[in-house]
Parts: sequence; C-alpha cells; structure tokens
Amino acid sequence: MADQKKLLVVLISKGVTDRQQASNQDRALFILKANKTPYHTVDGMDPNERERRNQLFAISKIRGNYPQFFFIHQDGSTHFIGNFEEIENVNETSNLPKDVLEQNPNILTWERVFGNVVENFGKENVTSKG
Repeated sequence: MADQKKLLVVLISKGVTDRQQASNQDRALFILKANKTPYHTVDGMDPNERERRNQLFAISKIRGNYPQFFFIHQDGSTHFIGNFEEIENVNETSNLPKDVLEQNPNILTWERVFGNVVENFGKENVTSKG
C-alpha cells in the first residue's frame, strides 16, 4: 500500500484558542505548502464538518488537539499519520545529508512519506480542499 496514491487530510480548528495549537496549525500548513504537498482540510469548529471531525477523532483517538494528519487511501480506508510534531520531524529529517539518508532507508523523509500524495483520485472528494 506504500506505493499507492493517497490523499492527505489535515484536521484543523479555525477557532482554536490555544496559542501553541494555533501556531502549530499555521506552521504545518506552511510546511505543506512549501513542500508543494496537496492536502484537504477538515475544520473541527465547522458544524457542517462535525461528523467527519468525530470520525477522524475516533481514528486518531485524540480529541481537541490540532492539527492532526490522516491519509485516505484509494480503497476508502483512513489512517492517522500523526500530529504536528511528527510532521515537523519528517520535514527536518528530509534535510539530512543524502549519504546519511541512503545509509538509513528507514528514516522517514518528506518524499518517503508524502511522495505519493495526490490532490484527488479523479472523482469528487468529501473533504474540503486545503
């Protein structure tokens, strides 16, 4: 499944009041855009997205902590990737020297984790575009 195309969904909250979470959200979206990684957002504060938010909370088993990251696979399955810290770590390890990365193929880099993320599967998606 690692080589199959997948969608990236970012669970955010436009009404988050915690400064650290707000900062992490902004930074995460900046990292995604800087890496030209397509993503879709689900706003946890939007009443119209409450059901989807609750589905994602059930998958991650983390409530009320933003941002959260998920992959949706072509078979419709969704899995939790992690929170901001995991995404930030992947971004940082991508800058390790090439020889270090070649000698350590288990190090998660941006290309290894997000290289096969697509904007859509060629049909309308149920999430909001980010």
